[in-house]
Amino acid sequence: MATQEITEDMIFQCFAAAQQSQDMSRTAESFVDVEEYENQVMYPEFARWAEKAGYPRLASLFRKVAGEEKLHAVWLRELYTEMGVPGRGEDTQRAIDALETIRANCDALIAMNPDSVVEKALKVAIMVEEREALSIYPQFRDQALAEGDERAAGVYQKVVDSESQHAQWFHAALNDFQASARAATA
Repeated sequence: MATQEITEDMIFQCFAAAQQSQDMSRTAESFVDVEEYENQVMYPEFARWAEKAGYPRLASLFRKVAGEEKLHAVWLRELYTEMGVPGRGEDTQRAIDALETIRANCDALIAMNPDSVVEKALKVAIMVEEREALSIYPQFRDQALAEGDERAAGVYQKVVDSESQHAQWFHAALNDFQASARAATA
């Protein structure tokens, strides 16, 4: 079995974007599905990669963000108590399947070049968090405002703020990671 180069785009494609719907509860279902995917699959996998590559502090950061992604799902469930547990979305299942494929090759890649794999995970985390903070969840917030649902808009704004913070943490971690790599090769 030939090992395939893991690209940032490949990892990014594993992220299932929440889908906006005309029906606010359908939007909420998509939101919960994605946040739980990040909590249960994506960030724990990135933490595993960082741990295996010898970066326990980065692994802790990925786990911390995973926990906060779970909070986002909890906030939304509280907002839409009648929603219950949404079914697994098609995009999220595709993302989980793709991550399984990546996982099959990742350990070998970490053994060959751990820094590259960890750096790519950080870059993908930044792309994911910025996409959520700047595009996806502001649209959900604006949809709630247009429908006159101030409470839902407030929840979405809390998520926007949290996702922005995550992006900042990952930017700082990437900068530190790259500075350490440069210092090690100097």
